[in-house]
Amino acid sequence: MTILHPFPIPMTIISGFLGAGKTTVLNHILHSNHGLKIAVLVNDFGAINIDTQLVVGIEGEMVNLANGCICCTIRGDLLQAVVNLVRRDDPPQYIIIETSGVSDPIAVANTFFMPEVKPVIRVDSILVVVDSEQLLNLTEDNYDVAIDQIDVADIIVLNKIDMATPEQLDKTRHIIRQIAPDARILEVSHGKIPVELVIGVGNFAPEKLVKRAEKDIHIHGVDEDHDHHNHDDHEHVAHHHHDDHTKVFSTWSWMTDKPLILSKVRDMFEKLPNTIYRAKGVIHLADVPHRMVVLQLVGRRANLTLAGEWGDDTPRTQIVMIGSHGGIDNALLQAQLEACVLEGSLADANIPDRTEWMRY
Repeated sequence: MTILHPFPIPMTIISGFLGAGKTTVLNHILHSNHGLKIAVLVNDFGAINIDTQLVVGIEGEMVNLANGCICCTIRGDLLQAVVNLVRRDDPPQYIIIETSGVSDPIAVANTFFMPEVKPVIRVDSILVVVDSEQLLNLTEDNYDVAIDQIDVADIIVLNKIDMATPEQLDKTRHIIRQIAPDARILEVSHGKIPVELVIGVGNFAPEKLVKRAEKDIHIHGVDEDHDHHNHDDHEHVAHHHHDDHTKVFSTWSWMTDKPLILSKVRDMFEKLPNTIYRAKGVIHLADVPHRMVVLQLVGRRANLTLAGEWGDDTPRTQIVMIGSHGGIDNALLQAQLEACVLEGSLADANIPDRTEWMRY
């Protein structure tokens, strides 16, 4: 497999009002079995629950962990702090920024959308944590801040569902749907989100997403009796356990050796239902037949990135999707993807190095 250049480094921005559980979500990601060099920037480093046995070195405001993670506090200019990380001899594979509880995550994201920064940093997702019970009780000014955060989220983590009554949960869901009708909502307790729904890096081999999920959240096959048109399709169900609440997620994958058409791929992914939280893959595009194209999709944010040459590898498309249990229509997705396949020939097209768009 062709080695991909480490840039742009993907970034997740974690936001949410004071007390929603941002740090708990961050701790959960940090201690998960992700196998990545993740750099974490936080306002209050003391809130991070670091096992002292994991600490291998402290350099000023930076703590290096045995699992490859780097944690540091944000002092002064955020952009400069990220630039310093990127300039390290061993730059991180992933960056997570936890914003303050009263900040606007889109203002943070816009810092990294500047033309001179985009080749180095890619905003992968804006994750907004919402307290299932607290949102209903915020005062007017604080409520407005929380609503603005929800409005720009790619995925909303509805946290502390074990603490809220069914009525409170229904009211909170209703508020979120009014503000962001197409938002992807993950309902969890204790911030325990399935990490593979948020982080997607490595060598971009989509089958690794399923393998990691099998190890971390106990996926097992559910459709052995299904009769697929494409023998490479397969679906699994993931049971993500946290305390007395069990969340179930479905995964589905598809592969073809035939080239796809960029415009049709883009149209299809813009119309994916909000029951699909995450997609990842390597695509063989007819528009750029000699280069691998990497698909990353988190919540409403999707992008295609030109990667290395196929070289001696056979060009092929491999796509994995993760969604809510029952939220993935196998037959429909297969038909939609097969409709993206090139029939005939298409002259090579010049497309920009990166193509990204928002899903709605």
